[in-house]
Amino acid sequence: MRLPIHLQRDIARLHYYCITQSDRAIARALGLSAHPVGVLRKALKNCPLAWNELSQLDDVAWLRELGTGNCSIAQRKEAPDWNWVHQEMQRADATLEQLWREWREKSPHGIGYSQFTESYRHWARKLHIVMRRAHRPGEKLFVDFAGRAVEVKNRDGGASLFAQIFVAVLGYSNKTYLRAVATQGTADWIQCHIQCFKALEGVPEWVVSDNLKAAVLRREQGRIILNPAYRECLQHYDTALQPAAPRKPKHKAKAEVGVQIAQRWVLFALRDRVFFSLGELNQELEKLSAVMNERPFKKMAGSRQQRFLESEQEALKPLPETAFEICDWRYSVRVGDDYHVEHLRCFYSVPHQYRGERVDLRFTSSTLEIFYRNRRIAIHFLLNGEGSITVPEHRPVAHTRILEGEPKALLAWAGSVGVNTEKMITHHLENRADIANGAKAARKMRDLASIYGNQRFEEVCAYALPLNITALRSIVSILKKSPDKMNNVNIAKAQPIHEHIRGGSYYGVNR
Repeated sequence: MRLPIHLQRDIARLHYYCITQSDRAIARALGLSAHPVGVLRKALKNCPLAWNELSQLDDVAWLRELGTGNCSIAQRKEAPDWNWVHQEMQRADATLEQLWREWREKSPHGIGYSQFTESYRHWARKLHIVMRRAHRPGEKLFVDFAGRAVEVKNRDGGASLFAQIFVAVLGYSNKTYLRAVATQGTADWIQCHIQCFKALEGVPEWVVSDNLKAAVLRREQGRIILNPAYRECLQHYDTALQPAAPRKPKHKAKAEVGVQIAQRWVLFALRDRVFFSLGELNQELEKLSAVMNERPFKKMAGSRQQRFLESEQEALKPLPETAFEICDWRYSVRVGDDYHVEHLRCFYSVPHQYRGERVDLRFTSSTLEIFYRNRRIAIHFLLNGEGSITVPEHRPVAHTRILEGEPKALLAWAGSVGVNTEKMITHHLENRADIANGAKAARKMRDLASIYGNQRFEEVCAYALPLNITALRSIVSILKKSPDKMNNVNIAKAQPIHEHIRGGSYYGVNR
């Protein structure tokens, strides 16, 4: 199979969470042909692993478990006369499945049902036939930006900001959500979706959008490259994108009509208002959109809000426990020989085994995650300004041993033991003329502390420093013989008193 791994994972996720959807529906959502979707779904059905186990596999284990490596070759098969299919579809009660079965009896080696339906719809698009689409409750949310911006003035007399109006319309109830943002960039686009899902208190099965760069990076032959940050946002909310075809506004007619209604009923009402902040503008948009959603329909009973509450709200998927945190990705970043990756002029460590490998970086406003073949191998807090973060566990053993012998590490260890130990180690590292031998003596003393215990080494230093004892051999002798624990006053044998013993008074001042 020639599908990239991330597309295989998207198909698998939709297979498990949208099990009622056909291969064709999933294929159209991802911009793929139906055949590889069917092949992969068949492999998923035969896979003994559950989705929660399968989703945790890295890329190598994924390909091995499902056998979906790049080893297939597409085969051309016979196709029917699409004019005949189209004529038959105009007859009452006609279905594509029944027509395919009748044609397949005459051409047993022809294309399968999924390719039959996809090819027919592709052929029928060229006829410019308008088809009324019926949407199920909770099925689709159509999103777009309005073509008209709203001026937000600067109180200090500076340049004005022209706010972009985000419009979201539910397919079944036509309930409309509006929000003003500064730009049409990725961050604002994702934030609009987060607030929209929060306002709806649920998530639809599909999101239908235009092909702006915040949603679709580019289209290639046979597949669509989504914005990674936007794709991850939709995955977080357990939904998927159905981008409309380029220059095909009818594929997102709900959004086009929603934009038109919003401009006529809401933006026109604000034409003479002066706004000085986005928050002020969003408050007015919220009020006016609530009035618009309560307005009765002209050609059917009820209103947008009533239809939403009665039929669509409970059909939406529940919101996740936490809101999505806006993130971005950098792909195929090489790990340096010093087992660090560079991001915004800062360096972050990974386990040294990944030196020279290519990794993917996922970063938010506060954290950086590093992935190797879809498996997270490191996570760091983002630094402000230039610098580096190195996790000690990421270093090889040889580097750890070298760093532990550095003066800074020795001083840090001595400070953790006690004041006297710190004075002793500082003397050897800073006050000795032969710095190399001083560092060697300090390392040896740390080894002695690990043998005799930090508390005992602190006692020895407290005994030795007042006596100006700092030599390593003397410290070793004190540790072995423990003179500091002996009585300091030697009681001499009693001597008889006679006139030749002068006594303490002889040395007094007043004698």
